[in-house]
Amino acid sequence: MLNIFKRILFFILAFPAITALSQTQAPVNLGPVINSAARDAEPTFTADGQTMYFNCFDREGEKGSDICVSHLEGGDWGEPSIVSEVSTREHLEVEPLLSPDGQQLFIMSNRPGGKGGMDIWVSDYVDGKWSSPTNLDAPINSAYADHCLYFSGDDWEIAYWTSTRPGGFGGNDIWTSERVDGIWQEAKNLGPNINTAASEHHSLPSPDGKSLYITTTRDDGFGGEDIFVTTRDADGNWSELTNLGAQVNSDQHDRCPAFSPNFETFFFDSERSGGFGNKDLWSLPYSAIKDVR
Repeated sequence: MLNIFKRILFFILAFPAITALSQTQAPVNLGPVINSAARDAEPTFTADGQTMYFNCFDREGEKGSDICVSHLEGGDWGEPSIVSEVSTREHLEVEPLLSPDGQQLFIMSNRPGGKGGMDIWVSDYVDGKWSSPTNLDAPINSAYADHCLYFSGDDWEIAYWTSTRPGGFGGNDIWTSERVDGIWQEAKNLGPNINTAASEHHSLPSPDGKSLYITTTRDDGFGGEDIFVTTRDADGNWSELTNLGAQVNSDQHDRCPAFSPNFETFFFDSERSGGFGNKDLWSLPYSAIKDVR
């Protein structure tokens, strides 16, 4: 009888800790200040983790797609505001990416002056303001749709992005370029282990640059868009994609991951149940999925 009592007591005392652990491993919605009834997606952060830029829709009484910014205030994200210097009312601005030093903000836009329908642009932070975005030009931009840019390497010398340019395996494929002596080399397709006739896009490098977290619509997912991972071997070959599983992916669209600056948190946007609208921002500890291969 005493042993049974001890077991029950242990379970009662341990249950809060077990519950907290399970909760930290499940995706958590960022809440109604960041997430709205419209689309909120694709976060990127300053190095201190105190400021977040993301793609927002229908904010401040405006209609359409913009880049928003929010700041941590007492541990909570403050009300987002539109970054007017890089957002327009007539055109699409999505997929922000902030450089590690916070001095450059990359976006995708279909504004005039580009190489194709969708191009990647960059704005510089000068005297406390973002400059008018300039086109990144070739080889990253082409006469086709180019978007979802990310970098890896100590000096951001390797670029990964999505393109519909010729030479791929389907519509959206993942492409890469390396900067050598300050010059970006010819774009290369990452090949058939990663790219298929389905849509592969938004490739997020792992902290060590040896893995890529890729959003795709292929058939072996949970539904809609799912996040997969591929790992590069010692010879530079990328493995076939592996689904991150039910901790991240649902029967709805789950996509476009990002890391917190300390790489402890894995963010993504999703249309899963429990959100506030179209796409919402969610997060979970990176430790929950970092060993998936």
